[in-house]
Amino acid sequence: MADNPSQQLLDMWKRQVEEGTQAWLRMMGQAQAPTPNTAMDPQAFWRPFMDQGMAAWSKVMTQGAAPSPDLMAQWKQFLDQWIAAWSRVLEQAMGTDTFAQLMGKQLEGFLNVSAPIKKAAEQQIDASLAGLGIPSRGQVTALARHVAQVEEKIDALEDKLDRVLRRLPDAGAPRTERA
Repeated sequence: MADNPSQQLLDMWKRQVEEGTQAWLRMMGQAQAPTPNTAMDPQAFWRPFMDQGMAAWSKVMTQGAAPSPDLMAQWKQFLDQWIAAWSRVLEQAMGTDTFAQLMGKQLEGFLNVSAPIKKAAEQQIDASLAGLGIPSRGQVTALARHVAQVEEKIDALEDKLDRVLRRLPDAGAPRTERA
């Protein structure tokens, strides 16, 4: 370890991040079948990592290491390493089946809650539009579908008429009137 107190502080932080990352990965590895408490309680999920981080920072602060005059460079280095550490941890965690299952449950819960709310809002909007004499989205969509069907029928009739006219002799020749 370097004699510089700032370097000691940075080295201690690096160790803390690595130890925290390892603890978090161990916790994720043990959580193959999440318990209801960890699946629903974010505090229980993050507590081991945060407790370890607080303990490490308390240890650093009690040692009284003084920051160097180049505080902004240290802060940037700290943030860069912090982002890199979290990126590694989250990338590994998000690649697990446990994470996918938890995200699936979260999405399912959200959809179960939001579906009735969305339906009630749509009904309210439709009622308001009807009261104002304005067509709803569903009515406009139905009208567009009907117009498209009418256009298809007209095209089909034009095709049939063209085929009939082609079969008639002298259909293309001008008619002359007989006196």
